[in-house]
Amino acid sequence: MLTKLHKIDYIDSIIAQVNAMDFDFKRKTLNYTDGNILSGDYKILPELENTPIGNFLTELGDIGEARLLVLESGETYTAHTDPDDRLHLVISTNPDCYLIDLDKLHMYHLPVDGHIWNMDTGVRHVACNFGGKPRVHLNVRHKLPKFNKPGWDIKVSGGNFDWKQELYDGIMSHINYSIKNKVITGFEKVNERQVYVNCSMEEYMNLTTMIAKKGFVVTGNPLI
Repeated sequence: MLTKLHKIDYIDSIIAQVNAMDFDFKRKTLNYTDGNILSGDYKILPELENTPIGNFLTELGDIGEARLLVLESGETYTAHTDPDDRLHLVISTNPDCYLIDLDKLHMYHLPVDGHIWNMDTGVRHVACNFGGKPRVHLNVRHKLPKFNKPGWDIKVSGGNFDWKQELYDGIMSHINYSIKNKVITGFEKVNERQVYVNCSMEEYMNLTTMIAKKGFVVTGNPLI
C-alpha cells in the first residue's frame, strides 16, 4: 500500500512554516485549479510561492490538489478506497498514529523524517490517531486523466445508508486500477453522485452493474 520515495533535506523548514499558520483547520488547501478537482491543472497559492511548502510542491511537478490534513487525538473514519493515489509527507505525528491496510491487516506508522511516501489508495484503508497529539500530513493527489467527449455520464441516486461509504468502499478501487491499466482513460467528478468517464461500452456496463449491486439506482447516458 505504501512505497517510500526520496527524502527532502528541508523538512524542518516546512514544519516551521506549518507551525506558524493559524491552526483552526481540519484541512487546508495549498493550491488551486480552474478545472476539475481530480484532473485540473493546479497552481500554488500566491502566498505560498517561494516558501518551503511552495518549493516542495513545485519540485513534485504536475500534481493534483495538495492539502494539509489534521487528524485529531482519538480520530479515525470509515474504511474506503479512492480513485486517485496520494503522496504523504509527515509534518507531525505521535507513536500511535497509523495508516492501516485493511486488505492485508497491516498497520503503518510514518515518522517525521522528510521521506515522501506514495500511497496506493485502491487498497481498502483508513487512518487513525490513537495518541494524544494531532497528526498532520501534507497530502498530494495524483492527477487523473482528463475527460473528453465522447464518453459516459453516470449518475447515482438512492441508498438509505451511508451511500458515500458504500461507493468508496470498493467501487473507487475498481476505478483506481482501471485508470492505472488504461481501461478508463478519462475521469471527471461532477459532484458526489455524478461522474464523467471515458471507457468502452463493456467497462461502462461493468461499472454501472457494480454500482447497482451496492443498492443504488444508476442512470447512465452517452455524452457526444
